[in-house]
Amino acid sequence: MLPSLLTHHYGANSGHNSFAKLPIPEFLRRAFHRDQMELDSAVAQMYHTLTAPSQVFRLSRTRKMTKNHYYRDDPAFIVLQVLLIAIVTTVFGVCLSQRPLKILYTVIYECFVNYLALGALIATALWRYCNRFLMAGVMLHEVRREVEWPYSFDVHCNSFFPYFVLTSVVHLAALPLLSGEGFWSRLLANSIYAAGACAYCYVTFLGYLEMPMLQRQHLLLYPIAVIVVLAVLGTVVVPVNMSHVVVRFVWPLD
Repeated sequence: MLPSLLTHHYGANSGHNSFAKLPIPEFLRRAFHRDQMELDSAVAQMYHTLTAPSQVFRLSRTRKMTKNHYYRDDPAFIVLQVLLIAIVTTVFGVCLSQRPLKILYTVIYECFVNYLALGALIATALWRYCNRFLMAGVMLHEVRREVEWPYSFDVHCNSFFPYFVLTSVVHLAALPLLSGEGFWSRLLANSIYAAGACAYCYVTFLGYLEMPMLQRQHLLLYPIAVIVVLAVLGTVVVPVNMSHVVVRFVWPLD
């Protein structure tokens, strides 16, 4: 079931490098070698994810034509995201006067549980959903088509970046404004988190819109309506400040 992305390589041509000889998938091995990652390209893709996300997904067509798969085989995008999450989480902890061990624990949790593990679960759910419910009809004698799991995880990574910028970077910058107890603080906080969640759904929609074997991708936009309703309810009807909720969950008082 594991995709070819996780094919094992033993680095036979790198005898001087004992690390390269370990049975570690090529994708993970490259993540520890800066010269084997296209960092400039990853930074450009992050920028376009915020400004023109459809351009990022158009690159998947080029990969399909040149490498016969849609997903990235370069770990640079993920590596940079993990570093950014670690940096912003650390600054958040320092601003909230957290202990060093608590900051370290939260950095590990945010990077490897919230981003990677939870992202893998979301990618798996969408991968199964798309292959089961959004796949266009297959003609007789046509080769079976399906969305690749690594591409679904790529979509998650792309979608997570604008969500992260809004709910972490903007949240951190606006923390003095969001920490208040009044209506305007609650409105601003809930708007930021609603915009982040909507951006995640929209970029996810664009990612699967690039898949020629899928149809009815607009169904992936339906959660946006739910997000907007919840944001209005949490702001007007049942007062809930998402900034307070997240800060107390991520940085609970000892």
